[in-house]
Amino acid sequence: MDASQQNKALVLAFYSDLSAGNLPGALGRLDENLEYRIGGHPAEFPLAGVHSKSELIDVLGAIGAAVPDGVQVEIFSAIAEGSQVVVEFIARGVSATGKTYENRVAFSCEVADGKIRKVREYLDTLHANTVLMEKSA
Repeated sequence: MDASQQNKALVLAFYSDLSAGNLPGALGRLDENLEYRIGGHPAEFPLAGVHSKSELIDVLGAIGAAVPDGVQVEIFSAIAEGSQVVVEFIARGVSATGKTYENRVAFSCEVADGKIRKVREYLDTLHANTVLMEKSA
């Protein structure tokens, strides 16, 4: 397997671990100096911005609280070239308030030394904010 395919396998394993609720497995695939960028404006979508690995744990915790039964990931495209891997998928779940979450998401990942070092996440921030950030009554 060439380097591009190894990087693709690493990134796919990361999302597989997240979808299965295996947080330790997913986090183990991330570089300690991770730069994880979620699109949008933090004033409009609280999860937006650049996050370190430890901050990403907090983001994942907020998502876990918002979607208590977890978010299922259906990958429909993954392309790798060198250290770059782009993954497109649909994320699905039901929020704590009973709303259906279904978002088409694209991630552009950079792999270095066998770990995911940078991630740029693109998603429908309006939908995510409406479903994930709404507080239950």
